[in-house]
Amino acid sequence: MSTPAQIAANRENAKLSTGPTSEAGKAKSSRNNIQHNLTARGLIVLPTQAPAFNELEADLRDSLRPTSAIQEVFFARVLEASWNLHRCRLAEAELYLNSDNPEVDPLLDDHIAIKLERIHKYARQNENSLTKCLRELGKLQSEIQYRHEVYPITQEQIDDPEEYDKSPHALSDACNYRKVMDSFLRQHAAKSAVNRQNQRGNAAFFAAHIRALGKVDDFQLEADAPEAKTKAA
Repeated sequence: MSTPAQIAANRENAKLSTGPTSEAGKAKSSRNNIQHNLTARGLIVLPTQAPAFNELEADLRDSLRPTSAIQEVFFARVLEASWNLHRCRLAEAELYLNSDNPEVDPLLDDHIAIKLERIHKYARQNENSLTKCLRELGKLQSEIQYRHEVYPITQEQIDDPEEYDKSPHALSDACNYRKVMDSFLRQHAAKSAVNRQNQRGNAAFFAAHIRALGKVDDFQLEADAPEAKTKAA
């Protein structure tokens, strides 16, 4: 356990740790902060590449417009894959510039074949990831747009928790409301068809029963009557 004297000494020493004071030191510290932040997000961005990365992120965000937490998850993967593809292009160019024989196409240079294959493999992995994440992000955004089109919601409904909970907008972003509605309509149509069939069957049964009793010789259902057919025609 630290003594009071040690605690006081540590506090005095901490006052001396004010960070870098020179412009070069401050710039280096700033680059380190940027690099650590990007690394924490699972990205590898060299200090000199930060402006290019920031521009890519801004452009992708402006194009894809994620609006929810789950959409941000897929957007982050799209950004990661897009940036890694950019890194692959840079790495391939650098590999060519640093080759022993710049007159030979890198695809034909056996000395860099292993490194080139590694770059291409990494690029393929990120291309697949980019395609899948774009597809999933598109599904989420199409679902939200579909809900707005089939069930427009007012600001008053949004502000009223009870009204909002009754709307499809309260469902999970991962719920496919279009499929739910399609399934409901199919089931409803099937039940309606069964009900119509049952009604026709019941009507035919009663008609046959009445004829069997001999009370009405020329009895016909309204739908089967010649006049009804003529009107329908």
